[in-house]
Amino acid sequence: MSPLAVLPRPRARALVASAVIAAGALPAVLPATGGPLGTDAAAAATKGSTQKKPKKPAKPKYTVEGELRKLRAAREIGATDLRTWRTLYRDAKAKAAVLPKGTRRTELLEVLKNTDEIAGRRKLTASLAPSVFLTLQVNRDWWTGTAPTPAPNSRPVVAGSPLTWQYYRGEGLQIQWLATFGTANALATTNTPAKLETLRAIQDEAVRLASDRAGGPSWEYLFDFGGGAPPWGSAMAQVTGMQSLVRTAGKLGQDSYRTTALSAIGLLRRTAPTGARLKQPGGDHLLLYTFTKMRVLNGFAQAVSGLHEIAAATGDTKVAATYVRAERQLRAELPEYDLGTWARYSAGGKPETPSYHTLSRDLLRGLCRTLSADAVAFAAGQPVAGGLPPAPAEPYCTMGERFAQDLLLTPAGPKAGARATTRSGSAPAPAPVADPAATLGSPALTRP
Repeated sequence: MSPLAVLPRPRARALVASAVIAAGALPAVLPATGGPLGTDAAAAATKGSTQKKPKKPAKPKYTVEGELRKLRAAREIGATDLRTWRTLYRDAKAKAAVLPKGTRRTELLEVLKNTDEIAGRRKLTASLAPSVFLTLQVNRDWWTGTAPTPAPNSRPVVAGSPLTWQYYRGEGLQIQWLATFGTANALATTNTPAKLETLRAIQDEAVRLASDRAGGPSWEYLFDFGGGAPPWGSAMAQVTGMQSLVRTAGKLGQDSYRTTALSAIGLLRRTAPTGARLKQPGGDHLLLYTFTKMRVLNGFAQAVSGLHEIAAATGDTKVAATYVRAERQLRAELPEYDLGTWARYSAGGKPETPSYHTLSRDLLRGLCRTLSADAVAFAAGQPVAGGLPPAPAEPYCTMGERFAQDLLLTPAGPKAGARATTRSGSAPAPAPVADPAATLGSPALTRP
């Protein structure tokens, strides 16, 4: 049996607490004296001396073991859960303490730190615990074993796990949900029995590890990233997960995957930071990261594209309504991402890298084709995603071809300090592109 199979599953799921409670105070700094206070110094301290006795380090208010005991007392996890996870946590700490200084010790300690932080913020819920302790187990085994140190941002294969893992230097090995679901989307296009079994294994593990957030299942990241503290969510990863589950349900004939996908819409309908929704005058922007209001073009475009597919495939009213409001906002925002000679990564932000610029081009071209097909279907009296007259395709067609022309004019992107060449002439003809969801698994795109 794989060592990963021993991690138990909680008896019940609990909603993620909405309040964020800080951990205890940092330890006091000890005075830089040559040794303990002498008798005279101690007497002087009692007579109004400004020198104070050193304070004992404050214990964190909420700890991993303490939060596990609370979950057990509330009968949200079983006795086996408590015993197994507590033993794993203690063992990881003990092994980290005896590792020699270096990368292996640093990485394992950082994963332990993330685990402590999640507990300290009272986010260690019964539904999140399986992924937290799976991550801890994988890192304990990896960094205390003989496996080589991966290259930063690489995706090493973790024996016994069907998920995609990524090495973030200083954060250890982490579940890369976006790439995991990108792989599932690709597998859902095949008919090879072995590949379909791999697809089933991925989705079964994804369903098992989904946490309760914003009123439904969510796939959360468990490490510090870009100023965000764990756990945090992503609209793009969430939609790609929903999309892959809907495709899997159709491919394998298992409706439970579709049910999970539709119930995961909560993250996209709840406002940040609990959810990924950012209300705007024209509609809703769907945030790439729940911990920041930064509006990222390719993340938003991918979320809108995925929601269109899910709405068209299922006819679900909540998904359709979410898609309509998001598409309306994306269309309104498009000019904010156009520098005239290149695309911005985020609204008001810096130019995209060539790889992200190419991804944005492909996503906009995909929406152009999708909405053009919707117009034809609607004219023929056929239903379209959203149940309304389809959104106009032209803004996406125009912007997509502008970005394509940018790549012809400046393939490496705009040079700092150089006067950019403006677009001129006719735009090149659209080129066929791969499924954007599959692109998300590209090694060149290392973002969560």
